[in-house]
Amino acid sequence: MTDRKSLTVHYRRMDDPVGALNGATLEARVRGAMADQFAGGALSAHWNRRAWLVPPDNTDTLLMNIFHDDGVSFFGDLTVYTRGFMQALLRNEPDVAMLAVEQQPPPEGREYIHSMMYWMVIGNHVMTIQSRSLTTKHLEQYLTWLLTERTTQMNANGHVLLTAKFDSDEIGGDLDDVKEIIVGGTGAVEAAPARLPHEPVQEREVDQHIDVGARRSWGERAVDVLRAIMNNDADVQELLESIPEGADLDVSVRIGYKTRRRRVSRAPMQQALRNLPDGEITAIGKHGRLTGNDIRLSYPVRVLATGSLLDPNDVRAKLRSAYDYFVENGKIEA
Repeated sequence: MTDRKSLTVHYRRMDDPVGALNGATLEARVRGAMADQFAGGALSAHWNRRAWLVPPDNTDTLLMNIFHDDGVSFFGDLTVYTRGFMQALLRNEPDVAMLAVEQQPPPEGREYIHSMMYWMVIGNHVMTIQSRSLTTKHLEQYLTWLLTERTTQMNANGHVLLTAKFDSDEIGGDLDDVKEIIVGGTGAVEAAPARLPHEPVQEREVDQHIDVGARRSWGERAVDVLRAIMNNDADVQELLESIPEGADLDVSVRIGYKTRRRRVSRAPMQQALRNLPDGEITAIGKHGRLTGNDIRLSYPVRVLATGSLLDPNDVRAKLRSAYDYFVENGKIEA
């Protein structure tokens, strides 16, 4: 059944501080990589040469599978899968006390997909629709491999950095008006069960795949913040156990500058905070105004989907419409 899903297009811009692209744009270098010739022909004609076994485990594969080049933009996906991955299944039976759990290998000649994201690059502008487990961080890693190892479109000392841009409309003024960046906020933080001092730790083997489902909520990561501040696990545990039932703990990190004489660029913040999950960066702007939404530039869209699969053609159209909106409203320069 075809339906429309409400999603978000996230804006990023290629940052090349060491000049590794030699003056070219990211779009041109990606196009050049796809045209790269080897004994079997162009890279664009061979999916397996675009498949990257992610180190150090070489277990998961990142792949640009779907792509489209119209000469003025380059559109692609990023798919992650694990060769031979066994899918866990529940056996559906009549009403019983417990259902059996089984594992199903993929059909012959198929692989189970963990996740997919989509992206479009126009010049050095990058628009993405991320998934729950694939983000611009993974796109950075994949494109760096594609341009420096699979091909030589980028100098070996280069790295694809997709920097976020703060939206002045969300801030309610100029970027120079930003007084503080706030990371995190209220989140469900659960107290870990107390462990006896001499209780042995049970070891077990765990299959790990590339960040699939590993994007921890702020509530989970806030515990790490508390540990760093309090420097005592017992005190953290006592604090967590004191949270009243039905209440959430508010933990946030504030980043700002105190200076009277120098203008301070916000660019390092836009780069350093680029890969934090959606909704986690707010700000205090002019006159102490607290923004309610994530301040990184984004655009809402509704995309055609069949089941869990997005329609690639509609995704491409929506990414282009987001770019056009950003340009027409003066948020970026074409």
